[in-house]
Amino acid sequence: MLDMLMHPAVSGLLVMTLFGALAYKLHFVDISGLISAFVVGFTIWYTGGVVSFVIILFFFLSAGIATKMKYKEKAKHNLAQEGKGKRSWKNVFGSGIIPMMFSVGIHLTGQFPDLAAAGWPFLMFGGYIGAVATTSADTLASEIGVFSKSKPRLITNLRRKVPRGTIGAVSLLGEGVALFAGLFIGVIALLFSFVSPNLVPAITTTEQLIVLVPLSVLTAFIGCNLDSLFGAVLQNRFVCEICGAVTDKEFHCNYETKYIGGFKTFTNMHVNLGSSGMGATLGIILGAGLFVWILGGLFFWIVASSSS
Repeated sequence: MLDMLMHPAVSGLLVMTLFGALAYKLHFVDISGLISAFVVGFTIWYTGGVVSFVIILFFFLSAGIATKMKYKEKAKHNLAQEGKGKRSWKNVFGSGIIPMMFSVGIHLTGQFPDLAAAGWPFLMFGGYIGAVATTSADTLASEIGVFSKSKPRLITNLRRKVPRGTIGAVSLLGEGVALFAGLFIGVIALLFSFVSPNLVPAITTTEQLIVLVPLSVLTAFIGCNLDSLFGAVLQNRFVCEICGAVTDKEFHCNYETKYIGGFKTFTNMHVNLGSSGMGATLGIILGAGLFVWILGGLFFWIVASSSS
């Protein structure tokens, strides 16, 4: 009986039933979001194991809590997640599909001795952490960053102050939250690696262990800002003629907004997919030890944007 319960398929179903019911009861997701989260969570549990699941669980729970935090106040200023904070399948898949793919990648590359010996499972794990760190950082920065006491600035021109809720806006509070999200995810992976290394088979060397936290923090910070950049440049944008906010909502301040730019079919879900994919790519690059290229690119962007 115990052996049956320990099988990944059975334990995955039990764990997802428990957390799925909790998420639905707390109104973190609607029915479509619940089903989607079940698919994503079960797949990650089955292919990536306990560590990968705990990392994605941190994202889903922290995102739900952050979304509900001072929801009425955010709604009063048209800054709240629609649907009373309940996330639908679009939100879940937009944030979870890339991590799910990399979780499958961890599992598959671990089945082939040549790929495992070449370190591919760790590269897939780096991509997985990068994707989850990016989506976690972006969501938490968006939901908590709106409470920043200082006015946010536009990601494409850091000298320009913009109203809260503007697409592509960043704030010091949001950036700090993004860094914390990355740090927390890195620490989760690191603790599991020390306490129960058999649960993290992707990590086989001390060098890989050392880069875990820096990898997570950097992908969270860079990926979060890439999300803001994609939003500012590519996402469909509307302007509220009442308060002047640039938003992705067709209604703001109880009035219809005016379309001003971006691709009309490029929504927030596409932005999340794109930034999650870039976060995963950064995770692979950093996992391969190419930190200097990422840091150099980050420094160049900060200098170029600040001088615009």
